[in-house]
Amino acid sequence: MTSKSTSDLARRIANSAPDDVVDTELKTSERVLARVTDGIYRQPGSALRELISNAYDADASRVVIQTDRPRFSSITVADDGAGMTPASLAHLLQNIGGSAKRRPEGAGLGITSGTDALRSPGGRRLIGRIGIGLFSVSQLTQRFQITTKVEGDPFRTVATIVMRQYGEAIDQNRGEDENYEAGRVKVWREPASDIESHGTTITLDGIRPQTRRTLQSDGVWSSIELAERDDEINSVPSP
Repeated sequence: MTSKSTSDLARRIANSAPDDVVDTELKTSERVLARVTDGIYRQPGSALRELISNAYDADASRVVIQTDRPRFSSITVADDGAGMTPASLAHLLQNIGGSAKRRPEGAGLGITSGTDALRSPGGRRLIGRIGIGLFSVSQLTQRFQITTKVEGDPFRTVATIVMRQYGEAIDQNRGEDENYEAGRVKVWREPASDIESHGTTITLDGIRPQTRRTLQSDGVWSSIELAERDDEINSVPSP
């Protein structure tokens, strides 16, 4: 069930504009914040895999990952999935760790099938589970941007997010029982000429030095090259 605060945020986003930005906080629980920062996403591939999984669940047929190699100071992940409405984006921002996937409200948000909460609107069996995949990128950078659009909408929605470090969030909220300000969000809507287009683009800026060093490592790319070569060899049919 959508809360009043989420409904209010969705309305504010729907009525926003580049010169009328919605500024809000990103709230979550200590349990979820710790889950995002406990190390399971510290490898770049793990975080990117989560974004690709989200695209799959949004019925994307194509996902493109771009970087400014060899610097690797930014990464862009763009898909042609269903995109997010102001209502589904508001739910995402206010319910980290409380995904609408596999839940009754998912259909109303355009996240799940209207007849089966375990499937996407296009009929794919959902693979995302715990609702923190998008925020796994906080291990790679503290700043990222979401640009999303649904088919037939004359506007696209843009959200810029600055995540707090886990320790910062805990210190800032010390003494409180449950919710933490995990970051700040600025959201606005801007006109789109490509009305029938749809999809979501995640832009990661200011990639952390450790992640950049990992991506710049010759060993990482050599391992990938060897794995691809093995796949090619194994795919050749026996005579």
